[in-house]
Amino acid sequence: MRDFTIKKYSKLVESLINAGYSFQTFEQFLINPAEKVIILRHDVDLRPQNSLITAQIEHDLGIVGSYYFRIGKESNNPYIIRKIAALGHEIGYHYENMDTARVKLKVKSEKLSEIRKEELIDVAYDEFCRNLEYFRTLYPVKTICMHGSPLSKYDNKDIWKKYDYKKLGLIGEPYFDVDFSKVLYLTDTGRRWNGDKVSVRDKVKKSEVRNQTLDKISINDQQTTINYTFRHTKDIIKATEKGLLPAQIMITVHPQRWNSTPLPWIKELVMQNIKNIVKWGLIKVRN
Repeated sequence: MRDFTIKKYSKLVESLINAGYSFQTFEQFLINPAEKVIILRHDVDLRPQNSLITAQIEHDLGIVGSYYFRIGKESNNPYIIRKIAALGHEIGYHYENMDTARVKLKVKSEKLSEIRKEELIDVAYDEFCRNLEYFRTLYPVKTICMHGSPLSKYDNKDIWKKYDYKKLGLIGEPYFDVDFSKVLYLTDTGRRWNGDKVSVRDKVKKSEVRNQTLDKISINDQQTTINYTFRHTKDIIKATEKGLLPAQIMITVHPQRWNSTPLPWIKELVMQNIKNIVKWGLIKVRN
C-alpha cells in the first residue's frame, strides 16, 4: 500500500504502456513528437544509484527516458551515467549555475545593481559551458533542464535572459520548449503529485497548462469533466486504466524518492516532509 516504492513505479510505467502510450526521450520528442506519448524525465538530484534502478526497469520494459544530472558529487557519477546511457536513455545536464555563481561571488542580496546582475549571469554562463563540455565527454548532450535550487533567491533559468543555449548545440529546455497548453505536466515534486504549493520552481504557469484542473473530454458521446490534479501514484494509474489522460504527457520523477527497502523509504518520507514545510515558508515570504 506504500507509495513511492520501486514496485509502485513499475506499476505506473506498466499502466502507461498497457494504455498504448509510446515513450520518447525529450530529444526525440522535440525532433519528431509521437501523437500518444510519455516524455519520462528524471531529475537526478541525489542518490544516482536509484536512477540506475529505474533506468534498468525501463530498459527491461522496452522504453526510454531522459536523465538529467547535476554537476555535484551527490548526483554526478560517471560510471552510472555511462551505464544509463548504455541502456538507451538520454543524458542531459541538470544545471544550477545561477545558484553556484551566487555562492562563488558571495552574493547575499536579491536586490543587485544591473552591473552586478550581469556579472552574476556571466559567471553562471561560463560555468554552465564548462560543465556542459564535461557531460559531453560522457554523452552527446542535446537537452538541458534547470535545477530548482529552492533555497536560492535566483532562478537558474535567468542565464537565458542574456544568452542563448541553442547556440551551444542544444535543442531544448523543458520550461522553454514544451507547449504546456498541449502537454500535461505531472511531477512528483514534494513527494506527491499535487505538490505545486510546496514547489518553488518545478512547475509551469497555470495559464499555460492544458486545463490542468478541469478538462472536458468525451466518453461514450457524453461530456465528462476530468481533474488532472492527483495526490497518489495509484490515482494516476486509475486514470490511465480508465483512459482519462490526454495524449501527450511529460512526467518528471526524482528517482531518489522511490525506494523499496524500509529505511531509505522512511528517511525520504521524513526529510521530504521537512523540506515541504521549509519550501512552503519560503514561497509565502517571497510572495
